Amino acid sequence: MDAKTQISTLLKQLSVGVYEKQHILAMTLLSAVAGESIFLLGPPGTAKSLVARRLKLAFKDGQSFEYLMSRFSTPDEIFGPVSISLLKNEDRYERVVQGFLPTAHIVFLDEIWKASPSIQNALLTAINERIFQNGDKTLRLPMKALIAASNELPAEEEGLEALWDRFLVRMVSNCIQSEAEFFKMIRNQAIQDVSVPSDLLITETQYDSWQKEINSVQIPDEICAAVSYIRKQLKEQSKKEDVNVMDYYISDRRWKKCFHLLQTSAFLNGRKAIDMTDIPLLVHCLWNKSETIPTIIDMVCGSLTVNADKQIEKLSKDIDKALKEKSKQKTGTTGVSDSNLSVTSYFYYTIQSYPHGKCLFYKADYEYVEDYTTGKTTDGIVYPDNDKKAWIVRAIYTGAPFAYKTKTDANVKKVKLKKCTGGIFIDGIPYGFEKVKGANATLFSSVENEAGVALQTLENKVQPEFEKLKDLFYNSANLFLTEDDLKLSKKQLSLCEKRLEEMKIKAQNAQQLL
Repeated sequence: MDAKTQISTLLKQLSVGVYEKQHILAMTLLSAVAGESIFLLGPPGTAKSLVARRLKLAFKDGQSFEYLMSRFSTPDEIFGPVSISLLKNEDRYERVVQGFLPTAHIVFLDEIWKASPSIQNALLTAINERIFQNGDKTLRLPMKALIAASNELPAEEEGLEALWDRFLVRMVSNCIQSEAEFFKMIRNQAIQDVSVPSDLLITETQYDSWQKEINSVQIPDEICAAVSYIRKQLKEQSKKEDVNVMDYYISDRRWKKCFHLLQTSAFLNGRKAIDMTDIPLLVHCLWNKSETIPTIIDMVCGSLTVNADKQIEKLSKDIDKALKEKSKQKTGTTGVSDSNLSVTSYFYYTIQSYPHGKCLFYKADYEYVEDYTTGKTTDGIVYPDNDKKAWIVRAIYTGAPFAYKTKTDANVKKVKLKKCTGGIFIDGIPYGFEKVKGANATLFSSVENEAGVALQTLENKVQPEFEKLKDLFYNSANLFLTEDDLKLSKKQLSLCEKRLEEMKIKAQNAQQLL
């Protein structure tokens, strides 16, 4: 049985009787295989301990240790009591560790932040190096994962930062949201024991073999580019006013562990390389405060389309530069000639290729619109006119003979306008005015070349690459992505797809301005 089939079937077995916590269970199993620890934030009664107990069942002969911390907890209760006989007869300070944390494969510590400093210090080494100093002996711990839980985050300036940093994966465990799932939980009998077939259990030999294969999983350049985008965003966010730098601080050690987690995800999904469907998992690794989770989600989602976005931005700038250079070469200010342009209803220029239908620009407003070469924009509005059966574009300026207040927000869209030779920019997209037959070209052919190159690049390179990315998520079988992860990822893809379409229109319209 290959790893993907085994893990997929195993997750189904472990999730029996678990409601709306399957994603947490999947992430804890991923963390355990990766050898990382996980923190669960949530109120009491949200199945945090159940997840830990189920995880133990994934490992053959797996031993677990579970403890509820308090400020009175001692190291003896976690790591085992000191052997009185060894201390008395051989003058050796050594703990009896059997049945305690040093011999467990899965460890669950509830109310972790109430642990005493002596317990915290011992946990630092146990989590990171997987060793425990027992007297003069150094024990190698069999621990696959330490699952910690609390209904609060660690208090600031109390020396808990080092321990908090050890938990790579951080997840929020809330009460059941779906009414259907809630009443399903109410009606169904609580399942005490889950039987996992022996052939699904992860053995020590298999676990060790997997680690070698996980370390050989490739990290493609596109993954590095996505992470570079996130790192840049984290730095920019930390520079903002009223933002604590540590809220967005990610250590090099943490990044190294993040990549190992992504490699583990790729391996368990039957791949030899990380792909973009693994990137959303970083949402659960990069937040330090619950308030920063929405920002982290935006960063991670933004990284999914960073390659396409960069190419779109470059092509847009190339066209803008060409248009601006050619406009500067024209004598006088940028403008239009009534002899070249078709006029509709005495007062309007017809805008070509407007995506929502027939569109007219009030020509008297044109002289009040900022010139394209200045880099500035003029406020404007677009609204439907039922009498003319067209969209109307107007500029907003002092003394405008137009009752803007009569238009409601429901049917008016605010836009930014710039004028260029033979046309108008609406929200950064150039639109040419309809010309009379036989009118001479108003721009130079090099702009057409730039627009043509942009179109070819979009159609032959950017669009195919984007479609491959889109297929990855729409046909994703990543075992560790939740419905919410996919929903957020697809939303980002939709936004990028919209930018692609707008860029195509911009390139096509730039050609029509000739």
